[in-house]
Amino acid sequence: MKLDHFNEVADLIGLKKRPREAVWLMEVEGMTGYYAARQMDLSESTVSRAHSRFRKALKQVNSLSRFLPL
Repeated sequence: MKLDHFNEVADLIGLKKRPREAVWLMEVEGMTGYYAARQMDLSESTVSRAHSRFRKALKQVNSLSRFLPL
């Protein structure tokens, strides 16, 4: 995933800086939620909720893509 695309989805759901970086670590770097939370000094719960919101938004964007003109 490109950084621009990641940021567009993250902006849509209003992810703040540190949870956004934790989600990036999980989605792009392949880090687990536990280690992303530790690295960003966040609770696992915060990272889990941010990641869940991101994945849900990404799924919704992908489902709408068939309606967009190419």
